[in-house]
Amino acid sequence: MHSEFYNVALDRLRYSLVWESRRTLAAALDVQPADELLVICSAGCNALNALLLGARRVTAIDLNPVQLHLLELKRYLILHHEHQVLRALLGLDGPAAVLPTWQQLEPALPPALRAYWAPFFESHPSGILPAGKLESYLLGFLPTLSPALQQRVRRLVEFDDVTEQYRWFREQLHGTAFEAQFVTYFDEANLSRGRDPKLFKYAAESGGRAFYQRLAGQLSTELVRDNFFFRFFFFGPAGLPEAVLPPCYQARHHARLRASLHRLSTVQGEASAYLLSDAGRSISKASLSNIFEYVSPADFAQVRAALLARPAAAPLRAVYWNLLQAQGDAPEPADHAPTPTRPQLPGSCFYFRDVRVLDAAPAPSLPLSSPSQAYA
Repeated sequence: MHSEFYNVALDRLRYSLVWESRRTLAAALDVQPADELLVICSAGCNALNALLLGARRVTAIDLNPVQLHLLELKRYLILHHEHQVLRALLGLDGPAAVLPTWQQLEPALPPALRAYWAPFFESHPSGILPAGKLESYLLGFLPTLSPALQQRVRRLVEFDDVTEQYRWFREQLHGTAFEAQFVTYFDEANLSRGRDPKLFKYAAESGGRAFYQRLAGQLSTELVRDNFFFRFFFFGPAGLPEAVLPPCYQARHHARLRASLHRLSTVQGEASAYLLSDAGRSISKASLSNIFEYVSPADFAQVRAALLARPAAAPLRAVYWNLLQAQGDAPEPADHAPTPTRPQLPGSCFYFRDVRVLDAAPAPSLPLSSPSQAYA
């Protein structure tokens, strides 16, 4: 598959957080104990979350070796340290906890791990989660607002009722400088500060206005106080309630995650090529992030057909997210049904356009009300 990611320098941490909802992933893939999963690594969150779903094997894949190094660091921390160490280095306890934790940990690290990550923590004293190129860009938005507007945005996570929450948004933020600044900050000209401009080659719409409309839609349908992605998008990692964190970062899952890490492997490469290779024949489920955002509709159609007709391989179900393209809307080959749109479950990130499931067998319906219980 020809992806624009091949034209991007893969020499830095581009993502310090996975923005695709693990609830939507779990419902879309319906992971069973016999399944082998392929997961786009990115920051490693959903590779770790997938282990908690009980699959036989999870393979994390990424073109960017820096993303794989990040997952290996998290693996080491989970294996050898208590949850509080991981939490502190992520930045969940605020910048004041990051460097003291790193300095206490550093002397006992394996030499290769210490050499790789020491410069990172020296230059990113707020921890891992705010450090990605995308995340540092997103977190730059709130400080551009006036103090009064910042307080109005913070008020959004204090409501107990969706109707009141949305009324506050309509009366206090919509149509104000907040709307104008949001649209401008997240439009194409500025969006390149968080993602390489080459990745927008095939984008079908402008980011700022589309993201604002999606934000408004989420505020009208769910309480954002319980939404990890909303809270992180505007306010960053410090002070997040434990209950809204991704399962892999919650203390109650730490021991079970540690016991599951032997089922995790990593591969540097491109996901669709891996799925079509001999090594990928045993993969039955895949979470592909938004990798099709960076390819042409023609390339997507070819890859889609190939994935659904893998010879001598397990039938594949794969979930992927659309951001500014509508991959799957174009006419499909006659022997395949159109790629169905699936709802994102409550707790998802507002900025995605939609989520779709490629399935060699009929895909499951996603429940609209209750999140997956797989992490309980």
